[in-house]
Amino acid sequence: MGIMWLFVEESGGKYMFFIGTYNHNLDEKNRVILPSKLRERDKLGKKVYITLGLDKCLALYPEETFIQIASKLSQASSLQDDNRGYKRTFFSNSYECEIDGHGRIQLSRELCDKCSIKKDVVIIGVDDHVEIWDKVQYQSMSDINDSNYETNASKIHYGE
Repeated sequence: MGIMWLFVEESGGKYMFFIGTYNHNLDEKNRVILPSKLRERDKLGKKVYITLGLDKCLALYPEETFIQIASKLSQASSLQDDNRGYKRTFFSNSYECEIDGHGRIQLSRELCDKCSIKKDVVIIGVDDHVEIWDKVQYQSMSDINDSNYETNASKIHYGE
């Protein structure tokens, strides 16, 4: 199954989200090819932002989404310890990346090390961003999430 993007009409405009799963490998220069479904019609854009994700993965955001997140984070008071710590970690582990002519992005060795990403990776669509996982880490996380799927579903409030 490949990752794809979907547009949904919402009041006030369109909302784009990413879905799907794709297995791939890092090359010797720590580059990974983004699935073609992600790159169709330039929905990710030419410039993306990569940052330390949650649960030991890398998070890849389209430029517009990253700017929205960064703007919201900038509004959080740096006088509070947890805000200050999160902002430091988020911004210091983020970088701008261009998608090359072959559809590849360069992953930071330091961030890959933090997420235990070696050679085999799984790329997944997760709503407004894409996550890049070490294959073994992904399988472990996926097994846990699969076994808790119904329990977690019962805890989600959809604004009803």
